[in-house]
Amino acid sequence: MEKQIIEISNDGFYLSLFRGFLVIENQDLQIKRNVALDNILALILSANNVKVSKNIISAICEKGGNVVFCNQAYLPCAITLPYTGHWLIAPRIKQQIDCSLPLQKNLWKNIVQHKISNQSKILEYFFPEHSNLERLKWLAKEVLSDDARNHEGQAAGIYFKSLFGKKFVRDRLNDDINIMLNYGYTVLRAMVARAVAGNGLLPYLGIKHCNKSNPLPLVDDLIEPFRAVVDKIVFEEINKLVDIDHIELTPEIKRNITKIISYPVQTEKGSVSLNDAIYDFVGSLVTSYETKRIVLRYPEI
Repeated sequence: MEKQIIEISNDGFYLSLFRGFLVIENQDLQIKRNVALDNILALILSANNVKVSKNIISAICEKGGNVVFCNQAYLPCAITLPYTGHWLIAPRIKQQIDCSLPLQKNLWKNIVQHKISNQSKILEYFFPEHSNLERLKWLAKEVLSDDARNHEGQAAGIYFKSLFGKKFVRDRLNDDINIMLNYGYTVLRAMVARAVAGNGLLPYLGIKHCNKSNPLPLVDDLIEPFRAVVDKIVFEEINKLVDIDHIELTPEIKRNITKIISYPVQTEKGSVSLNDAIYDFVGSLVTSYETKRIVLRYPEI
């Protein structure tokens, strides 16, 4: 069965376990639902008052899922990482540590190139004749080692205003379109974190990100090429709204955004879900560490 994102966004829910199932209950709302633990990719807790036990968190992690704790802006405060049973953790961590600086810089160059390229594809999908398309494609092509000229930042400034309008500013704390992007990126971050842990890598050893306050720099490195998929889904949701000046993150919008898990992409194996493609992509990073050369496998979005 397809993996699921389970979000608890309202207060008053009680979570428990029963014979391999997560039981979700709210007596006031007369809700009771059972979800197989094997099918949970992530449990997102964005409500303020939810009863959840350590046994539930352990059970989800043991099945390869993770638990995401969010603040009021739908930004993740903490993400659990499922490492149970992975027998290659020690050698893979050593390969991460031993990764040379030139290889790190070229890995980051490769990631940024694909991020900007995917941004240009999404912009072209909605605005085939946009005047900034060629500029984005040029920025992707001319990225230097370690993105020394910050083409990632230049592209972001062009891309977001081209896609969402000249007045748009990407600010995680703004109460507008950014809330939808925050939610989508949180789901995506959970998917990447699961893939990092599942491949036996340490999320604390990043390729480029190295902020001391960031507990998951590798996850935030590897999420970059896939953010454009969230942008596409958010843009489609915005076009359904009557008033984009007063955006509410409704249950329907959340459900539509979480469909990113099964979003179809093309790989050398054929059409697969984005979730599976991300797992394979992180696996190709492991191969890059092992062979000391860049063999990253990106899906076509």
